[in-house]
Amino acid sequence: MFQTFKKLLFVGFCLQANLAFSQSDNQLQDVVVTANKYPQKLNQTGKVLTVIGDSVIKANIGLSLGQLLSQQVGVMVIGSGQTTGSTQNVSLRGVNFGHTLILIDGVPVNEASGIGSTFDINLLPLQQIERVEIMKNGQSSLYGSDAIGGVINIITNRKSKEKQSLSASLAAGSQQTLQANFGVFGTLNRTNYNFSQSLSTTGGFSAAAPKTHTDKFENDGFNTSNSQLSITHELAKNLTINGLYRFNAYKTDLDEGAFVDDKDYAYLSKNNQIGGGLQLQLPKGKLVFNYLYNQTYRNFKNDSSDVAASAFSRFSNTDYTSKASFAEIFTNVKLHKTTECLIGADYIAQNMAYDYFSMSSFGPFTDAPILADLANITNKSLYSAINVNLQNGLGLELGGRFNNHSVYGNNFTYSVNPFYLINEYLKLFATASSSFKNPALYQLYSPYGNLELKPENAKTIDLGWQFFGKSKSNYFRMVYFNRQYTDLISFLSTNKPPYGQYINLAEQSNNGLEVDGSVNYKKLSFSTNYTFLNGKISDDLKLNSKEINAFLRRPNHNLNLTASYNFNSKLKGSVTAQHLSKRNDLYYNSDTFANEAVILDGFTQIHTNWNYKISEAVGVFLNIQNLVNKSFTEVYGYSSRPFTALVGLSFAK
Repeated sequence: MFQTFKKLLFVGFCLQANLAFSQSDNQLQDVVVTANKYPQKLNQTGKVLTVIGDSVIKANIGLSLGQLLSQQVGVMVIGSGQTTGSTQNVSLRGVNFGHTLILIDGVPVNEASGIGSTFDINLLPLQQIERVEIMKNGQSSLYGSDAIGGVINIITNRKSKEKQSLSASLAAGSQQTLQANFGVFGTLNRTNYNFSQSLSTTGGFSAAAPKTHTDKFENDGFNTSNSQLSITHELAKNLTINGLYRFNAYKTDLDEGAFVDDKDYAYLSKNNQIGGGLQLQLPKGKLVFNYLYNQTYRNFKNDSSDVAASAFSRFSNTDYTSKASFAEIFTNVKLHKTTECLIGADYIAQNMAYDYFSMSSFGPFTDAPILADLANITNKSLYSAINVNLQNGLGLELGGRFNNHSVYGNNFTYSVNPFYLINEYLKLFATASSSFKNPALYQLYSPYGNLELKPENAKTIDLGWQFFGKSKSNYFRMVYFNRQYTDLISFLSTNKPPYGQYINLAEQSNNGLEVDGSVNYKKLSFSTNYTFLNGKISDDLKLNSKEINAFLRRPNHNLNLTASYNFNSKLKGSVTAQHLSKRNDLYYNSDTFANEAVILDGFTQIHTNWNYKISEAVGVFLNIQNLVNKSFTEVYGYSSRPFTALVGLSFAK
């Protein structure tokens, strides 16, 4: 692996001379907020960041958030190629699902009742997002639990100095898809406001894949509604207060399992978020307070009007409810012209409830419920970071977090991140960090729970460099990463009731390489990224592995290529090719009543996006996914997206 890294490093340095184009603002001057929780130029941090800006989002308006994320370097979203409403499992650099922290406007939103305690990105339409910042490597020192692979910060704030700005879109497409979006935002006196509403419906296609061409499975539809309101008011010259409310809900049809259709199985998800905060501008920094209350209700209902032959029960109903409160206060202070310090504390309280009932040939069955007043945790943390940027180009970031969990006790994480700007075109960087993921409430308090569980832990090393052209959109970056896990949580089957328990396993490791770059020349732009992933797992997990790699549904090789062309000031078009190599998968075989291992073939998809400006305010867009209607398998036994087209009108003024 290191030999490969050295060769690519040498080739990359040789490419520098070919990437210098016309003078423009340098990309090193782009401002990000995720790296250290406050606005910061990219040349002031050595962390690995990918930014999806507003222009990219508008150019891909027909995509889902999962589809757009899956085109970024080092990002896998399993489910983004399936029918709308499928579970979206986000993985950064091949980490286990649930090891990527999702933030909305800098605040964690992961849902507390799921086994992976992940946030469902089906709840967020792309039209309500202004910007996405993806930060790799273990980030627990700043962001706490779940940030083993990194964080994805979804930024929804849209600000305008105008009294009123409007945006809207209306689209229709394949599988009887309809989408409508409306937003109004602006500033009145000292108050900034932002309201948006999105509606979407699609007839979809079958979630389960037919085993033969003669099998006729019904289409599985999807309906969603998303509302968002945020208000920021300037109380004084240096003091602002903000409040927000989000309501997201969707309902989607499900199937019984791999290769098994079901006509009356449905999933409903409702999410309410209400929060706010204060920001006080200090002479040499800023003091910030954030609060968010996050409530989620999830329901799985398999009715009795249609029962698959392989189904155990003829009726089942499962309810999950979770509530979470997050409070945080932090301040950044400029100690010297070269040194800035961050100090903060946060508090998390979570609880969940679970209820299951079914009817089968054995009669009614009620699973042991999980009660909200018993299944709860609190988590308190203190964290700090220091960022030093010397005038000779040397820089260093140090971070640490002390964490106290109400069940397992205390733990500590750290981050060390030196970097060196050789000149305005070249940056070298390295990172050594530790990170963790708390046990989920279900893993602690379900019938299979284990209150002796320890947090999952990882140590990660990054080594890399990035070259910047004179134009800020031209760059070339290469990063080698290595991650070592301990105390991974897994489910161990037993021969006695309840026939299983969650336990901590010994270890896992993975390493890999990320290469990404972008070149713009006049009207043509070209971007590419490649991720190589390799790893091994402990003997406890090898039972069903076929050893392509150690990770289910995550490939050794992932390549994305995009070419864009501006034909004139009105017409823009792009073509994207995505390639995934072979992957491992496990599926439950209802004939043998056991998990079986399979190898999924690699596949390549081609997508295209077109935008035409009818006037300054009105545009038309066309988005086509899987242009050549390539048949592929993302999850064994389940269908994947065929040729899909979406055409619509957009308005912004």
